[in-house]
Parts: sequence; C-alpha cells; structure tokens
Amino acid sequence: MNRDRIAAYAQVMILALAASVIYSAPYLRQLFKTSLLEAFSLTEAQLGNLSSTYALACLVCYVPGGWLADRVEARKLVIIALFASAGSYAWFATIPSYEELLVIYAAWGVIGVGILWAAMFKQVRLLGSGEEQGRLFGALEGTRGLFEAILLTVGTFIFGLFATRQLGMINVIILYTVSSAALGVILMFWKSTPSASADIKTDKIRWADLLIIVRQPSIWLLCIILSALYHVFWATIEFPSFAETGGFEMTLAAATALGAAKLWMRFPGGILAGMVGDRVGNPLLMVWLFLLSMLACFYLALMPATPGWAWTLWVFIFPFALLAYGLRGVFWALLYNCPVPTRVLGTAIGVVSIIGYSPDAYVPQVAAWLHTHYDTRTAYQGFFAYVAAVAGIGMFASWLLYRMTRQQGASEPT
Repeated sequence: MNRDRIAAYAQVMILALAASVIYSAPYLRQLFKTSLLEAFSLTEAQLGNLSSTYALACLVCYVPGGWLADRVEARKLVIIALFASAGSYAWFATIPSYEELLVIYAAWGVIGVGILWAAMFKQVRLLGSGEEQGRLFGALEGTRGLFEAILLTVGTFIFGLFATRQLGMINVIILYTVSSAALGVILMFWKSTPSASADIKTDKIRWADLLIIVRQPSIWLLCIILSALYHVFWATIEFPSFAETGGFEMTLAAATALGAAKLWMRFPGGILAGMVGDRVGNPLLMVWLFLLSMLACFYLALMPATPGWAWTLWVFIFPFALLAYGLRGVFWALLYNCPVPTRVLGTAIGVVSIIGYSPDAYVPQVAAWLHTHYDTRTAYQGFFAYVAAVAGIGMFASWLLYRMTRQQGASEPT
C-alpha cells in the first residue's frame, strides 16, 4: 500500500473516531435501556418519544447538512460537532427533566446530521475509485464500530462500579463528555487532520443538478434499501431487552454483556463486507445479506422463548450482528452506482438519508405500541416478523439495483 492510500485510510479512521463519540449517545439504549428508564424516571413511551425526537431532528437536518457539506471544509465541521456534543453531554449528565431531554435529543440530531453526517460520507466517497468503495466504507463502518465498542465496553465497566443505576449512568455520560471534548482539542492542533479532496470548494448548486438527483431511479432504490437496512439495525438494538424480558429470564448483567458482544461484531462485519463487496459487487452482496437477515428475524419471531433456550441467543447474536453491520458497512458504497455529480454529492447523501433513516422516527413507536397493547412475548414476535418483512423489501430493491447496474454499468460521477 503506497503513501497516498495509507493517508486515505488514516482519514477514514479519524472520521470514524469522531463519529463513534458523536453518534453513540442517542443509542445508549442498546445496552442501558432499563437503566435509562430508571435513572431518568422515564416510561417506555417517553423513551420512544426521545428516540423519535432525535430521528425527526435528523430528518429535518439531512438536506441542509448535505448543502453545508458541499460548502464547508470537513475538518471544521468535525471539530464544531465534537465541541457541541461535549456541551450537550455535560447537560445530559445532570439528569435533566423529560422536557429538557427532548431538547437534548433534538440537539444531537442537529449536531450529528446537520453538521457532520454528509461531510463524513462525502469525504470517504471521494477518497478512492469505484473498485475501492466497499473497502473504504467498510473500513469507516468497521473502525467506527470498533471505537464505539471500546467506548461502550469501558462505559459498561464504569457503570458496574456504582451502587445505583443513576450514578452509573451519570458516570457513563461523563466518559462521553470528556472523550468528545478531548478529541475536539486534539483535532484543533493536529495539522495532519485531513481536509483533502472531499472539501473542495464546489460550484454553486444548480436546480438542474438537484433534478438529476431526484430523477435517478437508483437514488430512490437507495432510499428503500437504507430504510430496510435500518429496520434490521433496530432489531439488533432491541435484542438485549428481548433477552432480558422476552421470557429467557436472562439477568440485566447478562443481557448487557450480550449487547456489548454484539457491538464487537461491527468491526469484522464492516471490514469483511467491504472486501467481499468489492469482489462480487456491492448490490449483489446486499441481496444476500438481506435474505439472511430476513431469515434471521423470522427465526427470532418463531423461536421458543424459555429459559432453556437462553444459551442460543449467545450463539445467534454473532452471525446476526455480522449481517446487520455488513449491510451498514457496504450501503454507502452503493452511491458509486448512482451517476451523481460530485458538486452535489453532499446534497444527494442528504436526500437519501432523509428517507432512508426515517425508520428512526417511527420504529421505536412501533415497538412501544406493540409493548403497550400486547404481552411481552407477542410484542417481540410481532416486531421481529415486521422487520423480516421489511428486510424482504430491501432484498428486492437491492436486486433491482443489481440488475440496473448490470444493464447500464456503473458510471463515475463527474
């Protein structure tokens, strides 16, 4: 590997480290759902509302964030996002009221999506050729997952040091506050922090270019694929609470450890999917990953929920997490299959994201509604069956993109 490629992957790692600190907090419920409910005196419905507030703020900011990424240097946006995150985490650590939490979760959406999101993906997209997109985005997803797993594992250890869940949560949040502020300071003075090709000052965006984006059938397929992918991801988020309360009689500590183990699969999942995707074609790989994810979710919906089957969750979580993170790792590499001009690449990412990540707004509500109206076991069965059906839609959309790519050939955006 020559010096340029080493520099490119170093840029990917820097972006992954920043993203791991900024995007982890809204998903602390992956490991600490029951602890969040107790520490902040929240109901299931209120926690669902917080997740939906974050998602709605993200949806509002995707397109403006893409516009910003086409105009502002990525390094500046990363630093601003880190310091803004540190401030919001410090507020979060005070155990604020439910109303204040709504503001904090909305702020996280503005920071993560309005400032960082499109800039991060645009930079990675421009770091390599079409033959390397899978590996670049797989490295971003994999290393980001590795850093997040380290943070959450350290957080889990810190949480266990305190006598109450509230004290444990406060100190976990302090960990994120210090990490975000420290990384922001480091990047301010680390002159080798990349700005590079992804931050080229682009021409003024023309309405004709925006029409190019929305008229591309492949862009709409990406929206469907991303939406389906995120349903599968939400299935992994619900997995620890499913293990604890779904009839398996797993302890809180064991369910939390199960969730932490899942997070460690993000690194190999992203890296392996990127390598395989560059060999067989990223759209075709997505077809197979969705097929296996659909079968996995149907299994979760139908498996016996008794204490005697608890051990199977430990066997199941590793391949299931590999599938989910493999989907995430390869997805943005599909952007290469869409003929989008570079000058509006950030805006195109915003357009795809606003539709594709919309499940963040309603999937928590679906889960909360099921738990409110049905017993716990039936609620989980319905949820996993619903995700399986959506994964089937994602598989079909990926197949259509594969056919389209085969017939037309991928063209390098200009």
